[in-house]
Amino acid sequence: MLDDLIEQFVELNYDTEASKENARCRLVWLKRYLKDIGKDITEMGKKEIIAFKPWIKKQKGRHGKHLKASYIRMIISTIKCMFEFLETLDIDNPFKEIPSRVLKRLKPEAKKDRVPREFSSEEIKKIFDWLQDRADEDAYLACLISFATGTRLAETLKIKAKNIRNREGHVVIFIRHAKGFRERACILGVPVKKPNGVVSSKVIKRLNEEVKRKVLEKKKAVEGYLFGDEMERRRLRYRIQKDLQRLSNEEDIDIHFHSFRANYGAKALRARIPLEYVSKQLGHKTTKTTETYYARVKDEFTLSFMKDRI
Repeated sequence: MLDDLIEQFVELNYDTEASKENARCRLVWLKRYLKDIGKDITEMGKKEIIAFKPWIKKQKGRHGKHLKASYIRMIISTIKCMFEFLETLDIDNPFKEIPSRVLKRLKPEAKKDRVPREFSSEEIKKIFDWLQDRADEDAYLACLISFATGTRLAETLKIKAKNIRNREGHVVIFIRHAKGFRERACILGVPVKKPNGVVSSKVIKRLNEEVKRKVLEKKKAVEGYLFGDEMERRRLRYRIQKDLQRLSNEEDIDIHFHSFRANYGAKALRARIPLEYVSKQLGHKTTKTTETYYARVKDEFTLSFMKDRI
């Protein structure tokens, strides 16, 4: 029964095969916990949910090490989401019985000093020069789109031609297949102008113009998904990951596809784009996610802003 419920939950809530498999792996810990305490999922109450945290902290992964706090947070969040799904099947949600202050303590403390990877203009030039020379056209364009919008890899690969609009010289992409089903509109381009209108980076300005041109050309050339059918997108995902791995090794730059997203958020905040706008563009559920992740950039911006006025 539990395996069937997990499969229904995963198929409904996750888009890519990779994300589905990751969710199944996280829910393996729920299955192990239920086996240890000798209960069925329908018998779980708030007492069992609260007892899960000390239990999971004692568990070890496949390398014989205790699970990281960040991974435990993901496990608990996934279990919570699953119980929200189970409510639709008339199975009680024990999380609803737990006071919010207690619920908050169930998850291990997140690190507050995480800093997004922000690339310098020189690094950006080196990255995209390398990709233009070594990667294929679709891999190069997918990286450009994420760089210019902050979209996740799965979101980027599922962009459809019909969801791209040209509005008064600005290209807008409607992200329909977003994480958590949070649809949004993304304007194409990294914020590059200072408050006084001066362009802060000629490299970024050039890439902004290039990605607009390439996206509009691609829109005219294809129907349906921008990057082909499911098999083509799966192959493209693999090529992108291999290309970025080679780039990291050859140019000594620590880069993953998600680095483009982190860089976008950092650049936007540094350009003094309001936090709520950055959060909306990145598709975060709340501004708290954005604020926590980009805390150091925000602190630097606050100090700089205050210095000019003291």
